[in-house]
Amino acid sequence: MVSYPKTAWQGADDRHSSTAQARAPRAAAARAGVSVHETIVDFLEAADRGAALDRYGRAFSPESARELRWCLSGHVDERLGAMDVGAVNRRDLEALVDELAAAGVARRRLRAVAKSLRALYDYAGERDLVAHNPAARIALPDDAEQPSRDRPQQSRLRSAAAGADRVLSLGLQVATLCFVLLALFFIAESL
Repeated sequence: MVSYPKTAWQGADDRHSSTAQARAPRAAAARAGVSVHETIVDFLEAADRGAALDRYGRAFSPESARELRWCLSGHVDERLGAMDVGAVNRRDLEALVDELAAAGVARRRLRAVAKSLRALYDYAGERDLVAHNPAARIALPDDAEQPSRDRPQQSRLRSAAAGADRVLSLGLQVATLCFVLLALFFIAESL
């Protein structure tokens, strides 16, 4: 393997680069053994005090803090609380969301859980507890897998269309029967 000298902007020594310096404390903190439960408790207390900020640099409103509490201290803490916050990966988070969807949790709530997880891991990242945010791009299950109560308008339209199809089908059957009876009547008259 050929080794090329680094340019001035790449830095001559990785130990002195800003990227390596930024990663070093995060890697050390990720090994510290802080649990998801401890991170949730700390984050929710900070959100209640106004010390935790959202992605836009604003304090969480009381309503947002309640939503965070509902999402994180319930399902998330029960499922992931004992895990090391740095050991959780995207697959773990998507599996949790998939389980909630299979249990019938509304799509609006699934989005709230995903958003709360992103906020939790943004907070953990700010405190150098994780090297990256595994919740950054959590995939929600497809719409087809969601209960119909999440989409009542679409459900009503589908029902109406299905009803119209049945009426049309029945009308065609009646018209065909009338045509056959009329044809038999004319055949009988001609004999």
